[in-house]
This record gives sequence, C-alpha cells and structure tokens, in this order.
Amino acid sequence: MIAVHARYRGREKGRAQLVKRSAEALSTLPGVGEFEIVGVEDIRAHVDSPDDALNLIMALLSDGNWAIGLGITQRGSAAASATEATGVKPAAVGVIVDTVDPADAGTAAPDIAAVFALIGHVLHKRTYEGREATALVRRGLTQNEAADRLGISKQAMSQRLQAAGWRAEQAGVQLALNLIGRASLLP
Repeated sequence: MIAVHARYRGREKGRAQLVKRSAEALSTLPGVGEFEIVGVEDIRAHVDSPDDALNLIMALLSDGNWAIGLGITQRGSAAASATEATGVKPAAVGVIVDTVDPADAGTAAPDIAAVFALIGHVLHKRTYEGREATALVRRGLTQNEAADRLGISKQAMSQRLQAAGWRAEQAGVQLALNLIGRASLLP
C-alpha cells in the first residue's frame, strides 16, 4: 500500500481553507483517494500506484509550500507511515518503507528521499519562463508546439528547457518512479 501525507508550511492567511481546497483539488488527480484532513495544516491520502504517488508528490513539490511524507508498506498502515515520514521543511520528502522483514527495505527509503531532494532542487531553481516552458512540454506538447504557443523561436524554447533543467527533471522522475515501484513490491 502507498500513501502520501502533506503538511502545509506556507505563510498564507486562512490556511485551514487553503489546505481544504488543496485537498479537494489534489483528490481529482488520477489514482489519488479522497484526502483525509488530519489537522489544520495536514492532509493525507492513499494512492493506487507508484505512478499516482509520483504525480501527487510532484504537484506538491512544485508548489514548494508542503512538507511531504511517503509511506510504502506491506504491513501496517501506509497512511500512518506517511504521517510519520513527514517532516517540517517545505519542499522536502520523507519516506518510510515498511516491509515484512526490515532488512529487505535496504536503502529504498533514503534513495527515494534523495531523488526527490534532487528533483526539488531543480524545480525551485526555475524561473517563471522555465516553469512556463516545462508545463507545456509536460502536458504533451512538442517543443515546436510549445514555442508557437509562447510566441518564441524554437531555439529560445530549447534554451528555456535547458536552463530549466528539463532533462534532469525527467531523469529524476523516471528514477523516482522506478524506486517507488521496486519498494512497493518488496515482501
């Protein structure tokens, strides 16, 4: 089982409403269950697959105002593990992998946390233009289509994606997916 816990660490006023609205919006992502509102700043939900967990965590990381916990369990509660893994630093992902035999987990949890630290670093170094460019390509547009949409040259689009660390993000996302997938299959 896989669950994600998120703790809002931003400075918005009316944080209880913001957290509630965020839970409602995030629940619409494919494979994400209904969020349980755990407290004023905390929400958590079960997810159907490693891919769904990755998409949810990427949405939270991109915002930059959430401390995130990922629980992957073969025994016990994934939601409780996700809650326990959640720290206090925004844009940080804590991970607990709970297997029948703890020796089986090996370095799965710290490896997953490390790859999310690298992805988070790439995401938070992006300029507005870089976020704009990567958002279009992430939605499936080609670089040429994205350049046309933004009214820039193909070369300028390529430069924006390079400066935004698009290839590094994609490599990190694939690695995170592989690691979460392996951890979810541990006995």
